Amino acid sequence: MDSFTVAPELKGTKGDIIAARIEVPILIVMIYGIVGFIRLGWSQDHYLHTYAPVLGGVAASVGLFTYFFLVSVRRKTSRKNLLVLLALLPYFYSLYIMGVLGLYTIYEGIIGNFSFWTMIGGVFWIFLGFHLIYRFYAMTEMVRKHDEKGRLAQASQPASRPLPAANPSGIAPSGAGGCDARHKHLEL
Repeated sequence: MDSFTVAPELKGTKGDIIAARIEVPILIVMIYGIVGFIRLGWSQDHYLHTYAPVLGGVAASVGLFTYFFLVSVRRKTSRKNLLVLLALLPYFYSLYIMGVLGLYTIYEGIIGNFSFWTMIGGVFWIFLGFHLIYRFYAMTEMVRKHDEKGRLAQASQPASRPLPAANPSGIAPSGAGGCDARHKHLEL
């Protein structure tokens, strides 16, 4: 099979809505990073709360929209590795949101200055990161299931190749399970 068709769930406005729902958490974290730049300045001392949310969000958005564009058009099988690499960007970004902005913020709220507000903020980031990873996973599963159906449909179609002609001598060709001249000495 040289190409894959487009999943019907990703055609038209339905696909655009799916992509927009995935992009919302990315935009929220990018806004958080921009506010961090305004509050904390351009210093690299706070890069986990300034540079990483903004630049990671840009990378995740580029990965998401390029992935979405490639799966919403008829594509060749050779682009499978590219799709995997593009899919890793939103996945890693969601892990960053849950790990650094979520769990580490909860850790700071417990160990540093004990603060319920900080812990609630950490729970919010975990929820947001999970929302991103779940929605993106759902989209990739739609694409995978559709591609799998296409491969199964292609495999179940009868082959268009003609059957090989029968050998008039009745001797099976070499290596095909029959005896040939080289193995005649084994028969007694």
